[in-house]
Amino acid sequence: MFLIIAMVVSVRYHLMLEAETACANARYQHDAGELAAHLRKTLTPLLAAPDRASLNAALAGALLLNADLIAARLDYGGDHLEALRDRPAGQQYPAWFPQIAPLAVIQRTVDLNHARLALRFEPVQPLNGVWRNVRQQALISAVNVGIIYLMLGWLIFANQRMLRRVTDATNRFQRGEHAVRLPVGGTLEARVLATTFNHMAQRVQALVHKLQQSQNDLSAQLTRTLLAQQQLQVEKDRIEVTLASIGDAVITSDLHGKIDTINDVAQQLTGWPEERARGMELHQVFVLANNFGQHALLKAMKQIYAGGEAVKAGNQSLRNSLGQTCTVEYTANAIRTPGGKVQGAVLVFRDLTERRQLMQQISWQSNHDILTGLPNRAALAQRFEQEVERARQHGHLLAVCLFDLDHFQHVNQTLGQAVGDEILKQAASRLHDFAGQRHYVARLGGDEFVLLLPELNDRAAIEYAMGRLMAALARDYLCDGKAVSMSASVGIAVYTGNDISADSLLRHADQALYQAKITGRNRHHFFDADLDEQVRTHHNRRTEVRNAVRGNELLLYYQPKLDMRKGRIVGMEALLRWNHPTRGVVGPMEFLPIVEHTDVIIDIGEWVLREALRQLQSWRAFDVDWVISVNIAARHFQRHDFVERLTAILAEFPDVPPHRLELEILESSALSDIAHVRGIMLNCQALGISFALDDFGTGYSSMSYLKRLPADVLKIDQSFVRNMLVDRDDLHLVSAVIGLARSFGRGVIAEGVETIEHGAMLMRLGCDLVQGYGIARPMPAHDVLAWVEGFVTAPVWQAAAALPPIVSLHNELASV
Repeated sequence: MFLIIAMVVSVRYHLMLEAETACANARYQHDAGELAAHLRKTLTPLLAAPDRASLNAALAGALLLNADLIAARLDYGGDHLEALRDRPAGQQYPAWFPQIAPLAVIQRTVDLNHARLALRFEPVQPLNGVWRNVRQQALISAVNVGIIYLMLGWLIFANQRMLRRVTDATNRFQRGEHAVRLPVGGTLEARVLATTFNHMAQRVQALVHKLQQSQNDLSAQLTRTLLAQQQLQVEKDRIEVTLASIGDAVITSDLHGKIDTINDVAQQLTGWPEERARGMELHQVFVLANNFGQHALLKAMKQIYAGGEAVKAGNQSLRNSLGQTCTVEYTANAIRTPGGKVQGAVLVFRDLTERRQLMQQISWQSNHDILTGLPNRAALAQRFEQEVERARQHGHLLAVCLFDLDHFQHVNQTLGQAVGDEILKQAASRLHDFAGQRHYVARLGGDEFVLLLPELNDRAAIEYAMGRLMAALARDYLCDGKAVSMSASVGIAVYTGNDISADSLLRHADQALYQAKITGRNRHHFFDADLDEQVRTHHNRRTEVRNAVRGNELLLYYQPKLDMRKGRIVGMEALLRWNHPTRGVVGPMEFLPIVEHTDVIIDIGEWVLREALRQLQSWRAFDVDWVISVNIAARHFQRHDFVERLTAILAEFPDVPPHRLELEILESSALSDIAHVRGIMLNCQALGISFALDDFGTGYSSMSYLKRLPADVLKIDQSFVRNMLVDRDDLHLVSAVIGLARSFGRGVIAEGVETIEHGAMLMRLGCDLVQGYGIARPMPAHDVLAWVEGFVTAPVWQAAAALPPIVSLHNELASV
């Protein structure tokens, strides 16, 4: 165990030291390169008209910008300047450490026209950082290994003590000390073992005592048993036949056909009480209404009395003493002695009336919808094929109309299932009244109905029928004295004699129904063959996305948000991706537009919320101040139960404070009902959740919307930020959004920061929060913490933080 732990620790620290050294060297090289570039840019204009004091100040400032810089030497025009660090940075690592974590001294030479700049960097600070990380991890590993050995020792000691106790108790028990018991105490395993041993010992002790008592009574019991067996053997066969008949009607008779016994069930079915039936002939009590059946019974009983085989008969009509009939099945068999001699006969029969009624009911239910009483999908399939064949033979049109009640799910959720069922029954009744004897209507399930309109001459007849039916379905539905408004959408497929199956017609009607839904509902739509392929492709892609959600193929990438002035990461934005099984990782714009107008977008949104909160819960051990941003689609955000569902999701993660969650919505989400959206935002903010208006500046960007929507942050769209250094209009727009946010007391963050210059300009304009490829691309969750630990704020941003803000953008541009 010691060798295994030592090998694992050695490999771990070897790999960790390589990773830390590589990361520190990358930062060390990067910082040296940036300082060299900064000095080239700073010294070039100063060398045009050499000013020794300015040049000396620039070299001295370089020592402040990079702690690894030891010396800077400038040779120009026959003159020489040199800046040296007075005190080298303090060395925190031991002398042997650079041998296992080698970082080389960097000598950089920069040519500046007719001047030459020489820079010398020593890796004291990078080695200090590597040493601190390695030392901290070594302390943690030492504590962990110590705890492991302590626990192993304790477990070995506890197990040895438990085994000694069990061995001692077992030996004593084998020597006859059946009263020995183990003390219940110690570890969980020791308590369970002691309890099991004691229970076993108690049962064995009781069994031994019982066996000792049983030996005394065994002889007497054997004698009584032999006598009882001789008495019971005579009645055994007769009792077995009788017991086998319990639960059914049973009549026994002697060899002359006289009734010996008749049980209660037989008395109820025949109408003959036992005192009157006993002694009567069997065919006088068990009377079959059919003469042929009665004759067959008499013949069968005669054969049984003569030693024949048992007889079975079904679907017989039994007439009782009152003249009432019922359907029965019966079995007749002989009663024999142990020697095989026939002593009489037994007749067993049962009532089949309830079974027949039940079969009829099952048959009806298999072809009808229980709630509405309409034919179901199975019955429709049979009638559908008949109507298609009839239309093919006679050359008539057959219209297949697929109905769907608009917004039925919303009504069912808000008013209750009882109201929804009542609406379905009333809609079915209206369809049934319209169909009459000529047409055929069926319920497919949910709020979908199918109406077949056979023997039509032209499309105008279909249009006329649809007009009447749509008007009937649009009338108010009365539920518990209240009127509920409801409309329907209809998809129509017309059979014109071509070679097409009933299933294809129904599928065409479903596609037409989809078109009626997306074009506004409360209307009918005829199937268009030209759009068939397009609709089918869209439907297949929507199904593929829905299956991706159910198959757990979605994942989240995270893009850091940076406060440039403070130089720290303040949070992450969760960005959706699809790990497609064949196409790899797919961006959201390739699949979200397909489902943004369906309820699939709601399932996706709730999955993103849960996954983001779960990830933030694990990151809180690293930084408790991070805020995670989640984009919410308009359809999802405007649901009536959004706040309740969000509250339930937050309750699943009690360790994540709600104020660490930020929802990003587009300002276009509020255009349809700004009052409703405002109410949802206020309810969420009451929970502690904050809001950001995403892509601000690309939509209406109305001050009226900004005033009425209580957003906490405005997010400047990346299209303006990306071009603001080369396009004055975009720069003016970015400055205006920052000023607008400041005037309304809102926060502001810019996305699309791709270069250090973008960040420096945004800081001077008053925007410190940024995100973009210049900071980091979106990354999987498992890469985030390593990236944050290695992130270093650009020195230019630190320098820009000390510059005064731009008061007048117009004057600033004019000076440039």
